[in-house]
Order: sequence, then C-alpha cells, then structure tokens
Amino acid sequence: MNRNVSWGLFVIRVGLAGVLLWFGVQEIFAPEAWIGYVPEWAITWSGVSAAAIVLLNGTLETIFGLLMLVGVFTRIVALIMGLHLILIAFSLGYNSIAVRDIGLAMAFLGIAVAGGGAFSMPSDFIFRHRRAL
Repeated sequence: MNRNVSWGLFVIRVGLAGVLLWFGVQEIFAPEAWIGYVPEWAITWSGVSAAAIVLLNGTLETIFGLLMLVGVFTRIVALIMGLHLILIAFSLGYNSIAVRDIGLAMAFLGIAVAGGGAFSMPSDFIFRHRRAL
C-alpha cells in the first residue's frame, strides 16, 4: 500500500475512533441527554427501556472506538459501525444529523474495505497466531 494512503487511512481511523469515543462516553455518563434519539421501534422490539438502549449503545461505541484507535479488528469494527450509523441515520429521517451520520458511515465503510492503514493490525494476524498455539 502506498505510504501516503496508509497514513491517510490512519488519520481517518483515529478521527473516527475519536467520534465513537466521544459519543460513547457521553452516552454512558449522561444517558438522559440521548434518550430522545432512541426510536420507538427499538424499545418495542428489544423490550428494554430507552435508557438501557443508550447505555448499551454507549458501551459498544466506547469499546469499538478503542479497538479502532489501536487498530485491532479494524475492518470488522468499521463494517459494524458503518451499518449501525446507516440504521441510525434512516431512523432519524432527513435532517442535518442524519446527513452527518451517513457521511461518517461512508468513512467507516471505506475503512472496512481498505483497512486501517498505518499502525493497524493486519486482519489475519490474530487468527494466524492463534492457529500456531
């Protein structure tokens, strides 16, 4: 991979990790501020409260943000978060937040396709070493 491309992917990956960590930590420590964003269908489908959904989402975003930051399971995490953000964007309807989330989702899906760039663990690293044990 071209060195500039690798560093560019690294910068995007770290930026996306920062977004996930910011939102994840905010949702964990101030879930009441995020309850209004939980769609009614999610509460009905899951059978849990909006606050519980916000806390679970915040926890997952924080964990996935850390994985993106250190470059572990980057492609899998990026794919999951890209699809997650598309779901969020469509549940919000057409507004500025949904447009922002679609842009972030496309960046995540780009990382899922291209990889995490510099300082990310190759996708087969863990599995290759696990087989050796």
